[in-house]
Amino acid sequence: MRDRYAEMAVAQKPEPERATRYTPEFELLLCSARTVPDAARIEALVNTEINWPVFLDLAATHGVRPLVYQSMRARCWNRLPREIQTEWQEAHQSLTGRNLFITGEMLRITAEFRAMKIPVAVLKGSVIAEMAYGNFAMREFNDLDLLVLEADFSRAVELLERSGYHLLWKQGIRNVKQFQRYAGECKLASGTCATEIDLHWRVATKATALSPSVSDFPSGFQPIPIAGSSVLSFAPEDLPLYLASQGGWDQWCDLRRICDLAEFLRRYPDVNWQPSLEKARRLGGLRSMLTGLSLASELLGAELPESIVRRIHADAGVSRLAENAIQYLQQNHKSGEPVSRYLFQMKAKEGLGAKIALAWSILTDRTAEDGTWIMLPRPLWWFYGLLRPLRMTSKMLRRA
Repeated sequence: MRDRYAEMAVAQKPEPERATRYTPEFELLLCSARTVPDAARIEALVNTEINWPVFLDLAATHGVRPLVYQSMRARCWNRLPREIQTEWQEAHQSLTGRNLFITGEMLRITAEFRAMKIPVAVLKGSVIAEMAYGNFAMREFNDLDLLVLEADFSRAVELLERSGYHLLWKQGIRNVKQFQRYAGECKLASGTCATEIDLHWRVATKATALSPSVSDFPSGFQPIPIAGSSVLSFAPEDLPLYLASQGGWDQWCDLRRICDLAEFLRRYPDVNWQPSLEKARRLGGLRSMLTGLSLASELLGAELPESIVRRIHADAGVSRLAENAIQYLQQNHKSGEPVSRYLFQMKAKEGLGAKIALAWSILTDRTAEDGTWIMLPRPLWWFYGLLRPLRMTSKMLRRA
């Protein structure tokens, strides 16, 4: 069901122009990457010349295979080529097993945190899937994201090391924390299973247009039921702010992030959006949030409250950012280069003073990639902002 905003968009554009805007494979992806698929459009599209390997690759690239698989099984499974059915069934079984394993690992690790009386909340992954989709098996995820208090960071790393994980960046706990204080996270890997943990002490990096802190989630972290147990995560009314910060960091070029917002809108139609919108406005990242909501409506048929529709129409910058995201989304790769990522953040940030502060954060931001490329003595860490263009240039030349 289209909302008013989508109906207005259709009315403004002739149907033939809309039909040629996307490739058939991408449009089929948009119709099926939903818990409520567009059945009529799926039926029409599967009667065209769909390049099924390209379609499967698009679903894999954007991490939406469980949603698409469910839609295909329900609507047109027998019309897929046999080899595509086999490949998709094998991928689905593998993803389901992976989701179950990571969810079990999450429950094991968080139980150890509770036993040591270290407060921990779960971000992203299976918890987001459970909250937004109603089923943690309906979303792809590859690792665990845990949030601890900054004061508990060292204890948390030590606990994870006793649990079989190790820091990927070999600089010592104190240096890792200080070096990556802008990003507010570090990565650990397991020595026995192919699982990684992103350990956060910030909700989002400072180098993004919408960068909330823990204090920006007034409801606090609440128990979320999952797999017969529960873990702490965002309250449903606070989740939109977090989803928008994550999608904006990816420039809304990851369809999975847009699906998260669209499914949240479907699952919580009566949620009060005003606190999240006001918080995003105060943080100078409202345009980034509105861009994601605009895409959720236009691409995935999510129904938006009228108040959000008015805000989208009032900001011409939203439509420009959304259009750029759509161009990237149709490519069979994700856009994640730092230059384009940071340009998006600057365009999405509102207010001259806020833009200057964001530019400073971007220039002074230190990443694990910086330290891996070359490790400077601590008094010279400020120099990474000047060296980063050189590192990025050498990286692009190697790819060429």
